[in-house]
Amino acid sequence: MKKNLMTVITLVLCLVNLVLSAVIVFAVVPEINNVNSLISKVSEAIELDVKTGSDADAAASVPVESQFRYAVNGGEAMTINLKDNGDGESHFIVAKISVTMNNTSEKFETFGGEENASLYDDVYKVNINKVISQYTIDDIKSNQNAPLDEIRDLCNTYFGDSSFIVSVGFTEIQYQ
Repeated sequence: MKKNLMTVITLVLCLVNLVLSAVIVFAVVPEINNVNSLISKVSEAIELDVKTGSDADAAASVPVESQFRYAVNGGEAMTINLKDNGDGESHFIVAKISVTMNNTSEKFETFGGEENASLYDDVYKVNINKVISQYTIDDIKSNQNAPLDEIRDLCNTYFGDSSFIVSVGFTEIQYQ
């Protein structure tokens, strides 16, 4: 008798699990999709740049033939003071920095190309100094991508197009 009772209880629990799974599939999942759709529409209406996994990689997936590389500061090295890391010494980096632009972007005709980009060289230099000076030498040595991504985002905000600057990179870098 105990075996049959346990079997019945197990069967009832399996049926309850099946019913709850069906409720989740048919009631909760569509509501989540509706909420996601609503959030996307609202963010588009107020012109927010919502980066999801696929959107965040979209700028990095610009084909090579659609990229234009500009050497900041005429290709000359920039010396940038770094934030004090507490060791009592002042640190700086000497780096050559390049900006890669998307030449299919709407903003490229206005801000891109060798002649137009050189007009905004001071903007790049100010943004680079502003961001890199907030990092310590240890921060930059351990993760160079964080300040470079921050510079890219700051420049894209300045130019008003999140897909204009594809990347910012060090072509040469020395720490002191």
